[in-house]
Amino acid sequence: MAVETRWLPPEQQDMPAELQSWLTGTGSLTHSLQTQADQGFSVKVLAEQWQKALSDEAGLLGIQLDELVYQREVTLLNGLAADVYARTVIPRATFDALSERFTQLGSHSLGEMLFTDPTVRRGEIEVVCLQAGHALYDMTKRAEPELSDTIWARRSLFYIGDKVLLVNEIFLPNLIDKHE
Repeated sequence: MAVETRWLPPEQQDMPAELQSWLTGTGSLTHSLQTQADQGFSVKVLAEQWQKALSDEAGLLGIQLDELVYQREVTLLNGLAADVYARTVIPRATFDALSERFTQLGSHSLGEMLFTDPTVRRGEIEVVCLQAGHALYDMTKRAEPELSDTIWARRSLFYIGDKVLLVNEIFLPNLIDKHE
């Protein structure tokens, strides 16, 4: 049985000190990872496909549960080690209006596009501690089998004009181990 994911504002979560700046930072996560990557930063695309959003994602995006969304799954790497698993959920209306932005990303990070466009606005950050049974934990586990029992994640809506998309960022043990 799936465990409910309870996203909350950062100030309502008891976060590990070593992750607090990662979970609450409002700047580009890509840029932060690039500056910390001692083995070289890269993006590994795991999947780009149309599928249904998770129920909490659909609710946040204001779309129907059965509506297909464009989903992009990547890991952000330091050398060969993944620091972050990211899942972006793009409603059809957003994708149709801005498809060239998403289909031409290739192995570039979405953050590069979002944080270099002055018209993009970021919504509030929400955080959660995930564990087995959470759909997002289980997705992350398929991408990165060596997970601890709990992992921390954050999410934000991003607005490009009147279009919206959701970015989920899950912080992996490799990143945490380097900063403990």
